[in-house]
Amino acid sequence: MKTKSAKEKLTREFEFMRDFEKWAGDFYRQISASPKITEKRIGAIFDDIAIDEYHHSEIIQKIINIVKNNL
Repeated sequence: MKTKSAKEKLTREFEFMRDFEKWAGDFYRQISASPKITEKRIGAIFDDIAIDEYHHSEIIQKIINIVKNNL
């Protein structure tokens, strides 16, 4: 990384992405738990999507750690 400010900018952008993935996971989890979803299969699909979004946030955190510690 050429400059400290470039590293900080990259880190902030990844943190934004991580936080968005967490928000998306929370959003899909709310949908899966909604009483408006009457078919359990549909609720389970949204729950699976929520899990995927949380997993994405964990991957992005690993990227943040790499940027912070190695660039």
